[in-house]
Amino acid sequence: MALACAGAAAAAPLTVITEGLRNSQGRVAVAVFASEQGFPKEEGKAVRRMFVPIQDPHSEVSLVIPDLPAGIYAVAVFHDNDESGKLETSFFGVPRKGYGFSNNVVPSMRPASFDEAAFKLPQSGTTVRVRLVYRGD
Repeated sequence: MALACAGAAAAAPLTVITEGLRNSQGRVAVAVFASEQGFPKEEGKAVRRMFVPIQDPHSEVSLVIPDLPAGIYAVAVFHDNDESGKLETSFFGVPRKGYGFSNNVVPSMRPASFDEAAFKLPQSGTTVRVRLVYRGD
């Protein structure tokens, strides 16, 4: 019984790699959600929310979250070029910054759903690549 409990509490590493940055201004915002509650717009409901500085826009920005329980997650990312901490949108709801989701889901008239962006994080960990899309220019 003790071994089963210890295994369930084991932490799994999640590596998030962001691709397709247009420039090196600001930082990359990463939010990890464990359920559809708040995904992708309510960052306060994310199990992890982190910001990563951009060193070179021509390379990938990588972030490792070492301590998530194994399970089902979805990731939302945006290029916080003005370091506001928010993904501003136009009057029509089009993001004004580069954004992306796990599984590289790109719905045309709405954000991705949790189910579309969901992936399994095994106890051994996994890597998720997110390619940014820029539409609000």
